[in-house]
Amino acid sequence: MLSDLAVGLPQGPPPQAILEKRHWWTTLLVLLIVTALFEFSTLDVVGGMLTALMLFLACMMLADGMAELPRYALAFSMLSMLCLFFEMVPLLSSIGGRSEVSVEPVDRTTSKNELRITYTTIIKTTPFFDRSKNYIYNGGSVAMILSPATMLLGAYLAGQAHVELQSNADTRDPSPNLTFEASRNANNRTVARIRFQQPSSATETSSNQRFSGPSHRLEPD
Repeated sequence: MLSDLAVGLPQGPPPQAILEKRHWWTTLLVLLIVTALFEFSTLDVVGGMLTALMLFLACMMLADGMAELPRYALAFSMLSMLCLFFEMVPLLSSIGGRSEVSVEPVDRTTSKNELRITYTTIIKTTPFFDRSKNYIYNGGSVAMILSPATMLLGAYLAGQAHVELQSNADTRDPSPNLTFEASRNANNRTVARIRFQQPSSATETSSNQRFSGPSHRLEPD
């Protein structure tokens, strides 16, 4: 399904302009690996699996001299933008401090057949990085910064590669719509030429038709 997004693009190695940015793609792979390690080590299993999936897709694109890049560039860019959106929401809400919400029962009273329990909601806000916290807390903060930055870089590289491939394909091959229009115009001219020649053919046939009336002998004067 992902390869259907690359219909009309040339397959094989990408243009030289994309190959020159291979070091940025290598940087993206390193960032994806580091981000996945931080997420798994801080018990963010869902985020780690998603980052590992993006890492696998990036490795597929860069294998064999970026031969699969034209097929998956647009899909990788769209997935990176989607991940960037979902990663930016918790980051922006926690940039001023990470909040932890807990609910604790305070009072419990029994009256006849009724049981009333009073709960207290406690909201505790701590700095984004806190030395008094353990590795899971601070490592999660690092992952919250690394993941959006990595996805932003991936979306930029893949999107720019897709635009470069599209412009290169338009320069190399004519547009299919233009080819269809030219073929249709040629067919229309052929039909018009045939229609124009039909009356002259009918006139020639009528002029060469044999006389079929009664014959008369001419008498000399």
